[in-house]
Amino acid sequence: MSNARQPEGRLMVMTTSHETIGAFFEHQLPFFASQGFKVLAVSSPGPGLDKLRIPGAVEVEGVAMERRPRPARDLASLIALRKVVASFRPHIVHAHTPKAGLLGMLAAALSGVPVRLYTLHGLPLLTRTGWRRYSLKFPERLACRLSTRTYCISPSLESLVREMKLCSPDKLFTPGDGSCAGVDLERFNPSPDALALRHSFRSARGIPPDATLLCYVGRVAKDKGIEVLAAAWKELSRKFSALDLLICGVCDSTDPVPAAVLASLRGDPRVHLTGGWLTASQMPSVYAAADISVLPTFREGLSQVALESSAMQVPLVGTRIPGLVNAIQDEVTGLLVSPGDPQALAQAIGRLVEDKALRNRLGKAGREFVGARFSEARVNNLYLNEYRNLLGRARLAEPGEPVTI
Repeated sequence: MSNARQPEGRLMVMTTSHETIGAFFEHQLPFFASQGFKVLAVSSPGPGLDKLRIPGAVEVEGVAMERRPRPARDLASLIALRKVVASFRPHIVHAHTPKAGLLGMLAAALSGVPVRLYTLHGLPLLTRTGWRRYSLKFPERLACRLSTRTYCISPSLESLVREMKLCSPDKLFTPGDGSCAGVDLERFNPSPDALALRHSFRSARGIPPDATLLCYVGRVAKDKGIEVLAAAWKELSRKFSALDLLICGVCDSTDPVPAAVLASLRGDPRVHLTGGWLTASQMPSVYAAADISVLPTFREGLSQVALESSAMQVPLVGTRIPGLVNAIQDEVTGLLVSPGDPQALAQAIGRLVEDKALRNRLGKAGREFVGARFSEARVNNLYLNEYRNLLGRARLAEPGEPVTI
């Protein structure tokens, strides 16, 4: 009799952009494959998706999807996704991010996929009003309705989703303490090697080796509080002559920062803008180069940046909003301030600039916090158990057959 492991099932994981799927799931998808799942990764075409292909373990499929509503193109994406589902015949479709969530849940429901999972990473509608808010709220509700289970990446996001009645409460759940893929504690590790990364990154970017470096990582967008950061920077740069600012991210044309604000940042010799995304392999160097991280965002699901920064023992100043309150422990791993308040942001950053001992204390506590709650191994096993339990409640069936969840 053969002792070969029986296949767990066919798992399709999807996001809207190739950058997202490549950044979040580079390690998680091979892990699921190693546990017996046949895995297919789906997103818009691009190198982030391509790098996930592992012959015999993880397949990939590019389907063009756009973040913004585009009815004709969205219909074409839905048709393409249905073809992918018909070919792969997944038992589980797990969709992340709003557009992939909507299209993925539609394609999976129409094809009779037994286990349909949608993960909410945040709520873009929070910073919108009028018809724009409704145009984002309706698709979220529909994706949640079509799912057999909806996940949130933080307890505070789950509370907000319940409050807004976006999802039936009996199918809403946050695995563990949150996150969708956790943090690789080996890669994001303040080891002796980090010192070499610090010097090489600063040298390549023209950042003085003795400067205190404040670092922002994320989309350069209004939602992320870049205007607030720019206003706080005016005060900080006058007060601290040895303070530099690093901004890592792409300018988001769908939520643009005023041109005058960007011009003021670009014209400051102590502000260093990468002008685009850095690769996942470069991110440990960013945090190694930094002394303080800042997240002045108006909305967040949890913040992978906050977790990675803490893992590298870099303290954070963030906003007291759903999501970040689960990623930053105020006065323990970082400092929290009210969103939209440049003076409060500047004061909190100034505390850390002036007090290296405080930075060290918060940084060490942050590493312990992330290690206990958000390690890659813990989060991956939480989702593996979810998949197995859900499949245990649903008969492994071909699409179209009746299934009881």
